[in-house]
Amino acid sequence: MKAFYDEQVALLAARNADDLVDKHYADDAEMVVLSGEEPIVVKGSDALKNLFSSYLEYVYRGFISTEKFASTDDSLMFEATIDTVNGPVRIYDAMVLKDGKIVKHYSGVK
Repeated sequence: MKAFYDEQVALLAARNADDLVDKHYADDAEMVVLSGEEPIVVKGSDALKNLFSSYLEYVYRGFISTEKFASTDDSLMFEATIDTVNGPVRIYDAMVLKDGKIVKHYSGVK
């Protein structure tokens, strides 16, 4: 799972939402994001590509560090620091995988 995580970070650095979603997310994957006033919930490749396209264009500026990482055979969870348009923020994510692709992704910001 650590190699999968490292590849996720590299795909974000490449700034290509289509590649990120096609390589790491199941076609019917769901993502729940708690980063603003209201939760964001999306499902499916097209919705994820739209979400990540906006995220990469308007929010994400780079990876800084991983503070904590844990995994099982089919899931991973991490605490990391990323650079954003508003400066560094701490993120908390959990992902459930099936057949090597993310089916559920939960993301929060502190």
